[in-house]
Amino acid sequence: MALSVGDRLGPYEILSKLGEGGMGAVWKARDTRLDRIVAIKVSKEEFSERFEREARAVAALNHPHICHLYDVGPNYLVMEYVDGAPLISAAKPGPLTLEKALEYSGQILDALEAAHRKGIVHRDLKPANILVNKQGVKLLDFGLSKPIAPLRDSDSTVTAGLTAQGQIIGTLHYMSPEQLQGAETDARTDIFSFGCVLYQMLSGHQAFEGGNTATVIAAVLEHEPPPLDVSPVLARILKTCLAKDADQRFQSALDLKRALAWALEQPSDVKTPEAADHSNRRMMFATMGTVGLLFAFGAGWALSHFRQPAPAEERVLRVEINPPENGRFTIGAAAGGFALSPFGKTIAYVASANGTTGLWVRPLDGTSARFLSGTEGAYAPFWSPDGKSIAFFAPGKLRRIDLDGGEPTTICEVTAGRGGAWTEDGRIIYASLTSPLRVVPDSGGTPKALTMGAVHYWPQVLPGGHFLYHAQTGGSDGDGIYAASLAKPAERIKLLATETNAIFAPGEDGKDYLLWLQGTALVAQEFDPLTLKLSGEPRPIADPVGKSAITGRINVSASSNGLLLYDASDSVNQLSWIDSNGKPAGVVGGPTEYVTFRISPDGRTIAAATGNPPRADLWLIDVLRGVSSRFTYTKNGKLDPVWSPNGRTLVYRTAAPPGLYRKDAGGAGGEERIATQGFATPTDWSRDGKLLLFHQGSPRGTDLWTIPMNADGKPGGDAKPYLQSQFAESEGQFSPEASPRWVAYQSNETGRLEVYVQSFPMPGGKVQVSTEGGRFPKWGPGGRELYYVSPDDKLMAVSLKLTSSTVEPSAPRELFPLPTGTINFIPYDVASDGRFLVQAPAEKQSTLSMVINWPMMAKQSQR
Repeated sequence: MALSVGDRLGPYEILSKLGEGGMGAVWKARDTRLDRIVAIKVSKEEFSERFEREARAVAALNHPHICHLYDVGPNYLVMEYVDGAPLISAAKPGPLTLEKALEYSGQILDALEAAHRKGIVHRDLKPANILVNKQGVKLLDFGLSKPIAPLRDSDSTVTAGLTAQGQIIGTLHYMSPEQLQGAETDARTDIFSFGCVLYQMLSGHQAFEGGNTATVIAAVLEHEPPPLDVSPVLARILKTCLAKDADQRFQSALDLKRALAWALEQPSDVKTPEAADHSNRRMMFATMGTVGLLFAFGAGWALSHFRQPAPAEERVLRVEINPPENGRFTIGAAAGGFALSPFGKTIAYVASANGTTGLWVRPLDGTSARFLSGTEGAYAPFWSPDGKSIAFFAPGKLRRIDLDGGEPTTICEVTAGRGGAWTEDGRIIYASLTSPLRVVPDSGGTPKALTMGAVHYWPQVLPGGHFLYHAQTGGSDGDGIYAASLAKPAERIKLLATETNAIFAPGEDGKDYLLWLQGTALVAQEFDPLTLKLSGEPRPIADPVGKSAITGRINVSASSNGLLLYDASDSVNQLSWIDSNGKPAGVVGGPTEYVTFRISPDGRTIAAATGNPPRADLWLIDVLRGVSSRFTYTKNGKLDPVWSPNGRTLVYRTAAPPGLYRKDAGGAGGEERIATQGFATPTDWSRDGKLLLFHQGSPRGTDLWTIPMNADGKPGGDAKPYLQSQFAESEGQFSPEASPRWVAYQSNETGRLEVYVQSFPMPGGKVQVSTEGGRFPKWGPGGRELYYVSPDDKLMAVSLKLTSSTVEPSAPRELFPLPTGTINFIPYDVASDGRFLVQAPAEKQSTLSMVINWPMMAKQSQR
């Protein structure tokens, strides 16, 4: 159908036409559900079922240099809108500088490597499919060519189905010989096309040219492109990319990236201004003692380009750091992390390789990373002041490892660590999900409270006996960065109002800084750690820089010698299915910052809260289609959704003002407040629809309450207490009979959380189900099994023998480790078919970015 401005295509409102070609038209549009701008590519033909299936595989790609595919319609694709220009356009037809060509090459190869690891080949890589914006390159149309017409002599673009054998796929001037011959394609096909793109970036003209289709095809199949005036090493790399035989090319994008990084290190015989500037840069790297780091990590891509040579001490360099071979960084919303050693000599980071996730270290003057044995499951590492030891969190524990040898030792038990800092006098300040900041000897011992109140995260020790931390207060003071004296921690002062933590970073000339986020940009502001005073204006250092909206952590680390390490992407997780054997069974929706979630009674919809808990909102995810639609819009902390048994109503809590609310699951009408109890959290709805179970705070701890509910999902009376004691009972769950006879819950009456079952409606016959700690109970579909989470984040199961008045539990058995890392809120739900829905860290293939001599950026921005 013909489209025009103002038309609607499903939920998408057409805003303007971006372009038109043989396949169809591309439109700028607004997604009315999410209120975001998108690009829609409308085809002249209906998509096949196979095309849609493979397009959804492409949509799973999550990489900063790949344009994300959001949705697939019957004849249209909905993609991320990229405000950028083609890599090479008619407006700027000349060659790029060597600096820019290599910078863009690194980003393109990073994107190709991420796609190839998932078995996705682009097959149509060309300058027109590579856009450039402020953040770098974005690759478009991964594997999404569509058949439009047979090959004609006047055609410059020839496309076919996604993976149809024997058809020509790609754009003529950038197609590999095997594509032109209709043969099988693989990752090496993209290597050939990349060689064509790199050739054009360096020369300003295409590698294979001709007056018509036949001569271009002949050139690709039989001839070599004209030689370029580049270094012999770079010339050999181009020749290898453009080999006619795929077996003679680079076999992976990663191999090619490493070769280009090595080539950048070699002296050039071509004395261009770029080559002379590169020579100066290599001399400066040597003076810093980091040559081994830069090129061993394949880090030549993002070196800052200075058209006017500046003194070496005023240079700011950017390099990239790759994960271990065949591995990926783990920097999820609730796991992973990285840290520079105090003097900038070594990087510690969490990575997954060869099926194991743990702690790795890499000297900056070395060539290889080393896995630290015994650190499996590590997250949030931080260094000792002398740089000889690393402390880290592991499931249920705070541990340390000395780099001169030996296995890790346990310092103390911790539930869900939220960062730590090591003092000069041998103490460790650490944060956890369930307690205020605590301090413990670094050799181990009994922790003591340092601050009052929970939700104090990511501490850091300052010079002069002070420390700072991020507080999510939820009170009148507001979220922000606070500082206090170690001697008088109660006398705190607020430094900044921000939703994320801040990093103290020594500068130069006696200047020190605080680093934090303004929007997506990392900024630096002068800070005196002795007087705890900020001065001057915040200065931008890097943009974008990632964060976790759930924990308030920015993905940044700084050393005392001017090194800054950061990750550009936000920390996200993925809702994933896992069977009872612990095997992955698919995903639901896309990756984002999920907090709490519940499966609807019919299993078709997931209600999920996403974002920073004080400002979270609820979304509904269609399980079959993976489409998310917004359910609440106020951003004032909508959390802990609970479905009515008929699936028609959702009840949830709101952080501000605190209380319980209900809303029609179909979206009709507004929300209605059903209880005014402060800090109440709904946990379950009886299967007969007559009672809502929730917990709320009390002077003694937390109690379990019920509210009578009518058939229309509205309250039918006042709330009444079910279980009250001097301890904290929470996370109550009704047994699944139509009229519940039991309630499972967690309590801290033994000094740690354990799972219990009591009779209902009158409490009695209490039985402890867990044996060595337990949280977050859930009944199995038949009510004869109970699940819970162990202190070391494993999903446990207990079989139950129930009579009219007694409960006999079996010994707990382990099902599988939860993939969430640290646990924020209840991290799983149970489907009616016995599968488990869990939070899992989204895969991350991108590199880390390092800035060398970053304080100079703050100095330069003041000029």
